[in-house]
Amino acid sequence: MKHFAFVLLTLSFSLITHAAWDLNDVSYVMPLQTQEDGHVNTLPMKGLIPEKIFERISPIAMDMDPQTNARAMRVVAMRIDPCFPYPTQISCQKQLRLVWQPLLQWEEDGSIDAVDAALHSFYPLTDSEFDSLLQELQTWKARTGVETRGLPLGPHPAWKSGRGVAALKDLNRIILKYAGERNLSRVTAMFLRGGGAMWLFGAFEFKNGELVTMTIPRLGKNTAQSFVNVVTSGDVFSGGGIAGARAAGDDTLGNLVAESQRVRTGNEDVIRKELSAAYKIENPKSYNPENMDCVSCHVAQTARLWVDRKRKDIATQDIASQFGYLNPAYNLANVSDEPWHTQQLRALGYHNKKVSIAQRAINESAEVADAINRYLNSK
Repeated sequence: MKHFAFVLLTLSFSLITHAAWDLNDVSYVMPLQTQEDGHVNTLPMKGLIPEKIFERISPIAMDMDPQTNARAMRVVAMRIDPCFPYPTQISCQKQLRLVWQPLLQWEEDGSIDAVDAALHSFYPLTDSEFDSLLQELQTWKARTGVETRGLPLGPHPAWKSGRGVAALKDLNRIILKYAGERNLSRVTAMFLRGGGAMWLFGAFEFKNGELVTMTIPRLGKNTAQSFVNVVTSGDVFSGGGIAGARAAGDDTLGNLVAESQRVRTGNEDVIRKELSAAYKIENPKSYNPENMDCVSCHVAQTARLWVDRKRKDIATQDIASQFGYLNPAYNLANVSDEPWHTQQLRALGYHNKKVSIAQRAINESAEVADAINRYLNSK
């Protein structure tokens, strides 16, 4: 019997190995609504994050008390990672991670909006748990009958298949099998403040049932970081930029994202330096979440695209070729509705009803897909 089970396990890995993993196989963007019934079918916090965390941290969204915030939170994306650089930069931790947003359903037409705030929860997995998760995800994909190879990262194609609701519920069951309060290790947060023009970032470890505030990389002993941009048009940066503690090191974006009109002309050296930083921040071969501060990571894309749109007088192809992330094995196109919008800080999820994916998340997904393909091919 044991021999038979071993043969089945070996066969499963053999099947997985021959089906190369792509972007949408490692990062899953959930639907706001499934077409069949129009309801919110993504997972709530129950069993995955204790609601009492809102007693420890302020409500992440404006005009919501802690209880309303907790009830509105839903999973909008899932990511898997075979080698998160923790507890040290040279060690690996296998993880499943969930991205959360408060979702509001309007009584008038039943449509759903995602509030521009977020939680990101981390669930470490053992080697055997991660192997089992990979097998279940591959089986799930085969059952949906969809193809992901060559697709850009976006809402998973399974949601548009004939099994949309069933596929989502099946994936939810997989998530609940491998993630829960039992193995929750970390929660990061993006709070929305200042009338919708200020974003506050923080990170917390989950130890012995309690949240412990973490320091933010490159900020010394600081445990919070904020960004202000009061221009709703999305064409420029104005009103403050990176507020409070500034990141240490060479790769910073302070000039571009503070008052972009100041660098609308001239200042080529400043722009080239900060554009180089943006490309490096988006490149997972240069930086990772353990050595890059929150705001720099979340505004790198919009800073880079502002230069592309507003400073066409500066030739920047050399910067892109030197510091930009390249991986011809995957489609790295960004399908976000407004990736250039200067109030678009989201890494993976939705801005109201519009899908919002940062280039950094796309690039990371390519690195993870490569790592999983190497890992499975080595077995």
